[in-house]
Amino acid sequence: MRRLREYGERDRHIETGGLVLLGFLCLLYYVLTSDALNASHTSQQISSSAYFPDILVALFRSAAALLSFCTLAAICLDKEGGTSLPVFYESRQRGEANMLGVHRLVPFTVWSFIAFGVYFALAALSSWVHVLGGEVTGLLLAAIPVMFAVACGTALLVSVVVTHYLIPSNFSKGFDVNHYFKWYELVMHNCNVIILGVELVMMGVDINLSMVVFPILFGMAYIGFANAYAVFGGGVYLYDFLDPRLSGGPIIHVMLFLAIAGFFGVAVALDALVDWNILAGAVAVGVAVYSIVKFRQPSEH
Repeated sequence: MRRLREYGERDRHIETGGLVLLGFLCLLYYVLTSDALNASHTSQQISSSAYFPDILVALFRSAAALLSFCTLAAICLDKEGGTSLPVFYESRQRGEANMLGVHRLVPFTVWSFIAFGVYFALAALSSWVHVLGGEVTGLLLAAIPVMFAVACGTALLVSVVVTHYLIPSNFSKGFDVNHYFKWYELVMHNCNVIILGVELVMMGVDINLSMVVFPILFGMAYIGFANAYAVFGGGVYLYDFLDPRLSGGPIIHVMLFLAIAGFFGVAVALDALVDWNILAGAVAVGVAVYSIVKFRQPSEH
C-alpha cells in the first residue's frame, strides 16, 4: 500500500482522471435513465414519524440543520484557523499549512457535514409543509432520500476514519491530536452519526442498495473539487492519496469508491433491520454508533 502512495517514474494523472471521469459519466447516465430519481416515498413517509408528533419531527430536523450551518459558520469565522500537513502540489512534499476562512470548507469531513445540513434542511422543510397541511411533491420529494443516502454513507466513512485511524495514528506518531476534540470537530465526526442514527430509526425515509450511486457520485465530485483546488486554488492536497499522479492513483481511487459503497451498505443493512424490527434495529444502530464515536482524547496509558 505504501508503494501505491509514492510517485513513480511517470505520473498516473491521465489514467486516474480518465477512470474517475468514466465512472462519473456511467453513474450519471444510470441515474438519468433509470428510476433512481423517481420519488418512491410518499409525502407522509418523508415528512413524519410513526413514533413522534409531526411538530417534534419538524423541530428536531430544524435543530439539526441549524446545528450544521452554525458549525460551518463557526469554522469559517475561527480566526485561529486549522493546521494541517498537506502535500503541496508543486513540490510534492508535505508541509504545514494553516487554513483560514472558506479554505476551512475544503476537507471531506466538512463536505460530508454540508450534505448532512442540506438533508436536514430539506427534511425540515418537508416536515413544516406537512405540519401546515400541505403535500410534499416534485423535486423536494425526490431529493430528500438522495441526500439522506449521501449523508449516511459519508458520515459513517468520516466517523470511522477519524476515530479508528486518524486519531490513533497521529497520537502514536507523537502529533498533537487536540484539534480533533474541539467542539466543532466533535460535532462533525460524532454528533453527525448520532443524529443520523436517530433519524434512521425514528423517521420514515428509507434507503436501499440501488441508491449507492449517490454517495459514490458525491465522492467523485469531491475528488474533482480536490484536484481543482490543488491546481488552481490552494495549491495543496489535504489528503496525499488523492493526488492522481501517484503510482497507485487508479487503484487508490477505486478503493475509495468501494469504501464509500461499503459504508453505505452498512447503513442500508441497519435501515433494513429497523424496518424488520424497530427494537432490534435501534439496538444495532446504537451499538454501531457507539463503536465509532470518540469524545475523549487518547491516554498515553
